[in-house]
Amino acid sequence: MTSSIILSIYAALLIVALLTPYASAFFPPRADRKPTADRVICTLLLLCAIALTIVRHGAIPLIGVFVLIPLMGGGIPSLLGGATAAMLFATALWWPSSLQLGLVPTLLAALLALAAGYLPRWKSTSAVSEPRLLMCMILCGIMGLAMGLLTTPFEASNTIYLAWHHWGAYLAPVEAWRGGGVPYRDFPIQYGLGPTLLLMASCGQDCWRGMYETAVITNALYFATLCGSVILLTVQLSKGVRWLALLAMFFATYFWTGFPIDFAGPAMTPSVAGLRFLSISALLFHILYAEQRKIRRDWVGHAIWLIDLFWSPEAAFFGTLIWWPYLALRNAEGANGWRGAIIALSKGGLQGACALAAGVCGLTLTLWLLSAGTIQLWEFIAYIQHPPGALPVNPIGTVWIALASFALAVPLLAQGSPLTRSLYVCLLGFLGAGTYFISRSHDNNILNLFPLLVLLLSAILANRKDFQAPTWHFVRSFVHTGFAAMITFVVMFNFTHWSEGAARSGPLTLGPARLISRFTPSHGSRPGFLSSDAVAGLEYLRRRNAGMVMLFDGNKLMPRTPTGSAWTGVNNIANFEPLPDSMVQHYIRRGAAAYHHEGWILADKEHSRWMSAFKNAYRIREQKSFGKYHAYYLVPL
Repeated sequence: MTSSIILSIYAALLIVALLTPYASAFFPPRADRKPTADRVICTLLLLCAIALTIVRHGAIPLIGVFVLIPLMGGGIPSLLGGATAAMLFATALWWPSSLQLGLVPTLLAALLALAAGYLPRWKSTSAVSEPRLLMCMILCGIMGLAMGLLTTPFEASNTIYLAWHHWGAYLAPVEAWRGGGVPYRDFPIQYGLGPTLLLMASCGQDCWRGMYETAVITNALYFATLCGSVILLTVQLSKGVRWLALLAMFFATYFWTGFPIDFAGPAMTPSVAGLRFLSISALLFHILYAEQRKIRRDWVGHAIWLIDLFWSPEAAFFGTLIWWPYLALRNAEGANGWRGAIIALSKGGLQGACALAAGVCGLTLTLWLLSAGTIQLWEFIAYIQHPPGALPVNPIGTVWIALASFALAVPLLAQGSPLTRSLYVCLLGFLGAGTYFISRSHDNNILNLFPLLVLLLSAILANRKDFQAPTWHFVRSFVHTGFAAMITFVVMFNFTHWSEGAARSGPLTLGPARLISRFTPSHGSRPGFLSSDAVAGLEYLRRRNAGMVMLFDGNKLMPRTPTGSAWTGVNNIANFEPLPDSMVQHYIRRGAAAYHHEGWILADKEHSRWMSAFKNAYRIREQKSFGKYHAYYLVPL
């Protein structure tokens, strides 16, 4: 599909999600309504799942059968709903060359599937009081911090490389700013102003350690707010369902976001968890708490939205999409009659538009001051216009999990219920995060949205009222089986790096010290993934106290240099490769004028064009060869 078609489909989904609740606000459903539409949707989902499985040549793991065993005896609708979920969630296993498992993983999968599948039969219910909710969230946060402390898998070359590559993309603008550059004038910011300022504040003596600590803490907060939201959504459901949803949330947050093909946890790739999506989870938790407790603390929501607005363009979209439509719907539902609803909706829309205009003016002023009065729109949205690693959507991939969940949620919005607004914001949060999938449509990116999918599926369960209808049994089993699949299918992950790490440094390697030391490679260091020529060049320059060295080769890494500061804003290929050559040239020239400092570049022959780009603003004072690599000492013109 072309990007225009994908954007058109996404816009259509957003419009449907935004407007559907007003069908119930302006046209209340009749009491004698027949569930024909629900049956059609469930039937279509089943047929789509079967067709998808056929097209994928029956690519369903044998362990998928295990998640269906607890549904036996629950009736045909329950079995069909579970089978639909099992077939759709099989697309999440995009990486294995074979879906066959050995005896031990198969037994473990059976244990996980049966334990998860039978949890909903624990029927007792009890509301969670505020102190218990807070205590649960604190425990979840502590658990998240403990998960982040484990660095055992970072002894293998793949996991070290992935962490180095992704951390460098965050730290490139941080180092450029710390070196004396002006943001947006001398260098672009890929992940937004908020993460960059937060990482600058956490740098201390070593920005790489600050990157690790920030990722772990924000991931823990992300997990804690998500678990708090799950507890609020399942307050009227059984304890078994709540525990199933919480377990699914744990696996979704700390396993499915950890890149299953080279699993090491979300700290390896910070852009898939807290640093990116905490803006959504915090706002959703506030709204769900206010809805469940029947209180209004809109100033908290306004504050979170305002932080989102300044955090990043992406977070600004998330917050605006969730917060203002929620307030508009709340005001419309609280009005008398359809005329009052229209007036309330109009007032809410005007209020949101005015607030957005004022917020954008404040953001513009802030950016203008930070950039020394030079910022232009194209500099602020550079990575929106030129997203890194854009890929076409896989039409038989994980996108169908998202579409199926959307299809189950929308009819509930039209019916209207006391929990409609909770479902509304969960759906908008999931759809908003979908921009992450659109910008780089890899199947794995849907897996990174599983934590928000757990919230959406939990909200769907909480909104079903027709407990005796066949469609309710279908939907309930779909959700339960989806949760069980998230828990069970982790046995398919590649845990090789954990065993390698345990063999090299012991089963419990804690903290980032060993990992960060790998970002300064030296001769004979293991594991090694930089070529010997590159390592020789870096070692030579370190001995000369060369300061910050720019490495331009196929690895797209930013070397960690204990001493020295940035001398150019173009300091990491990973950040600048997506941008047009003219834009890269612009930042090279701006860096030469702003820093007015000499520095070293180490480049291989395949990336000599990067060196050529610098010749328009620098002259070569010294040059040295290291096999396939050449080191250049550049001085501003």
